[in-house]
Amino acid sequence: MTRRTLIGHLFAIVVIIFWGMTFVSSKVLLKDFTPIEILFDRFVIATLALLIFAPKALKFISFKVELYSAFVGLYGVVLYFLCENNALVYSNASNVCLIVSTTPLFVGLINCILVKKFDLSVNFFLGFVIAITGIACLSMGTLSLHLNPLGDLLALGSAIMWAGYNYYVIKLKHENIDTLIITIKSFFYSVILTIPCMLYYGYDLKLEALVKPINIVNYVFLAVLASSFGFYLWNKAIDILGVVKTNVYIYGTPVVTVVGAIVLIDETITIYTILGMILAIAGLVISQLKSKPKT
Repeated sequence: MTRRTLIGHLFAIVVIIFWGMTFVSSKVLLKDFTPIEILFDRFVIATLALLIFAPKALKFISFKVELYSAFVGLYGVVLYFLCENNALVYSNASNVCLIVSTTPLFVGLINCILVKKFDLSVNFFLGFVIAITGIACLSMGTLSLHLNPLGDLLALGSAIMWAGYNYYVIKLKHENIDTLIITIKSFFYSVILTIPCMLYYGYDLKLEALVKPINIVNYVFLAVLASSFGFYLWNKAIDILGVVKTNVYIYGTPVVTVVGAIVLIDETITIYTILGMILAIAGLVISQLKSKPKT
């Protein structure tokens, strides 16, 4: 493993730690804010934070670049979070967690279809089965699955939307657009595209709630670490490892979420929790391994 590849894996691990903790952080904010308010506030702050480092990032480059950037923001932020949040309304968290965690499979398959090169290894699919089994243990505990067609379809939509996000990130990289520029432009367009959703769901600025120390801390974490820093590192990891290998790390997100919930909000640990974490991590590792060439 080269030093550059090692850095790519490190970037992906750091991001998954941040994203795994967003569940705990969002749970705190949901006491005072609605999902659409959190989404809008989070990415406004994230965009402004990144513009400090690249104030000219929103400068027009070309119609194609602007369109691709808008698609990155649409798929990776607006549609992804809308599907996921609404899935939780119609289905239980266990189903949503399990279905959204199929994202690496969809990313791999869609990537192969679009580039017309089916090169996913046996280990990729074996790792998927093992990881999803582990995530089922983590998310359901009793291993009882209660189907809800609308909620489960929305959760599936989240996984597909994330695949669309990764596809347009790759398209922008083929245009030789810097990772920081991709991240800022996509955030900017996600904020713009969230406005129609705010008109539908409603939005209240809630200044009194915004200045609460606990909310400030959680917004800073969600916006700066999980969004600004997280999406930037994720896009860098894609640049180094490729879209398929990077997205396999999503299997680790529920593991981080469970550990964070146990430590920070006193959720209980069970045998299913331990087994689920072992299987999810094992699936992640196996998916990253290259299959031995046939002799």
